[in-house]
Amino acid sequence: MQHKRPSAALSAFLPRTREQMHLRGWDELDVLLVTGDAYVDHPSFGVPAIARLLEKRGYRVGILDCPELESDGSGWLRLPRPRLWVGVSAGTIDSMVTNYTASKKRRHKDVYRPGGLPGRPNRATIAYTAAVRHHFPGVPVVIGGLEAGPRRLAYFDYWEEKLRRSMLVDAKADLLVWGMGERTAVEISKRLERGESLRGMPNTCELVAKSDVPEGARIAPSFEAMLADVDTQIELFNILREENNPEGKVIAQQHGARFVLQHPPLPPASQEEVDEYYDLPYTREWHPDHTAAGGVPALEPVRWSINTHRGCMADCTFCSITFHQGRAIQSRSEASVLREAAKLSEMYDFRGTITDVGGPTANMWGMGCKLLEAGKGCLDRDCLSPEPCPALRIDSASEGYRRLLALVKQTRGVKHTFVSSGIRYDMLRSQKTRTKGELLPLHHDIVAHYTSGRIKLAPEHASPAVLEAMNKPSFDVYEEYEKDYKEECASMGKDQHLVNYFIVGHPGTTMKDAVLLFEKLLERNYSPEQVQEFIPLPMTRACVQYTTGKDPITLKELYVPRGGRERRLQKALVRWKEPDNKNLVLEALHEAEREDLVEPFLRALKRGSGRPRAQAVRAAEIEDLDSCG
Repeated sequence: MQHKRPSAALSAFLPRTREQMHLRGWDELDVLLVTGDAYVDHPSFGVPAIARLLEKRGYRVGILDCPELESDGSGWLRLPRPRLWVGVSAGTIDSMVTNYTASKKRRHKDVYRPGGLPGRPNRATIAYTAAVRHHFPGVPVVIGGLEAGPRRLAYFDYWEEKLRRSMLVDAKADLLVWGMGERTAVEISKRLERGESLRGMPNTCELVAKSDVPEGARIAPSFEAMLADVDTQIELFNILREENNPEGKVIAQQHGARFVLQHPPLPPASQEEVDEYYDLPYTREWHPDHTAAGGVPALEPVRWSINTHRGCMADCTFCSITFHQGRAIQSRSEASVLREAAKLSEMYDFRGTITDVGGPTANMWGMGCKLLEAGKGCLDRDCLSPEPCPALRIDSASEGYRRLLALVKQTRGVKHTFVSSGIRYDMLRSQKTRTKGELLPLHHDIVAHYTSGRIKLAPEHASPAVLEAMNKPSFDVYEEYEKDYKEECASMGKDQHLVNYFIVGHPGTTMKDAVLLFEKLLERNYSPEQVQEFIPLPMTRACVQYTTGKDPITLKELYVPRGGRERRLQKALVRWKEPDNKNLVLEALHEAEREDLVEPFLRALKRGSGRPRAQAVRAAEIEDLDSCG
């Protein structure tokens, strides 16, 4: 479907062709950024965000997006060789997750590309770096993003079911940037401008000879040792976890005759820095060159949203945010958020609704403690498990977020303000009155004013063993909140619902555990349209659980569901209303020796006709992307 809305002026975008460079009066570029995503000028898209910051620092930046769009190979000629460096990213999401479902079937859509059509190369970071070396020989090549960052050291590859070398080694790049790359991209540009080395920069990895490994570096198991012994992944995970702070040691991992050095992270970005990143002059549009193809579908869900912070302290085992954005919550100021709300309200096609004011977890804005703010998380306890840490400023941060939502709602031209990001329900109870279980005023306001009819929650499972393996709150915490939520909706006369996210196939999930979740869903006559099928993403605790059968922190042994059949059965138990899943559910109940649930299941099916197949297919198209982290 072609979108008819007019776009911002071409000159408002950074150039993606030589002709657009000339419109700006440029005869060369300082930095060229290559990405597998279509160019969308919005702060939710990493490459344009870094490009805008470099632009503000005075650098001439071009974006070479989807270079394979031109079937004759001329896409690589759209922009010239840059003066300083080339940055390469697979895109917003890992290219293999973008291209394949968790069951390793090819996806039919890629919402980050023009018209939503697929075409991104597998392991795009490696493919693009090879092409950059061919077309722009001699220019420093820096890789980064959510594909390269978690693969900065040797990693398990789910798609090939084997260990692979650091992506820095396989891509043959000069440098790998991990984590959020704004400050590092600016520093790279400054150093190259001055003719200085890129060695030893925080938040980077480099490949060196043995003689260049610094004294005092922490030596990780080599790639070869990890090939020989799968349990060495436990040691590597704990090294990464222990050194993931600004005062951590350099980590050195041998690959053949050379070593990959991982340098410690920068301190968390200050509020002033984060404000600057979001105050840049984004058009919040896809590039006009992509309009003829139908635009870029990934823009629509975020176009009228406001990102309030980055980072997540939850440490869910299946998520890579901890090792990418960090545990520390890096929040924008009220003033910055309100400036963005005002800009949205002035856009020609704004209809009065801000769809989301949130982040990785909406109600973590302003949250933290002294250690987290210094970039140092506790190693002896989690921030939220088994219950929220008393050091977290939950009450005051929640009150601040409540105020922020009210101020956004009062912005001129804004009629509705919603919270569409996920919410941690275990952080909606007062720390001061936790023994009484009192819900914070924030919860009342969200239910009363900031919900479009549905609140997103992620209980993820119902089994105590699985939730422990996931590092999630116990299910009774969810049930207590569910009860309070329904009572509050009833007292307000509101017909609102909870949208729950669940993961199947996670390490620790036996068939009996899967049936326990099914039983809870059956009690509620609830069968979600979407369910995430577990993918062991590199550098996550759950990936180590998957490969070793042990939790890397507790060393507890875990059952690991493997093979397509078992995962299909677990998935069918969650989507039990889908007509095609009836026999699979019966098979799972028999295998788990839970025939007592057969009759209740069949009665529930008779009460409803099941979800129409077309609707189920649409849900299957988009499920499990959220598990990318």
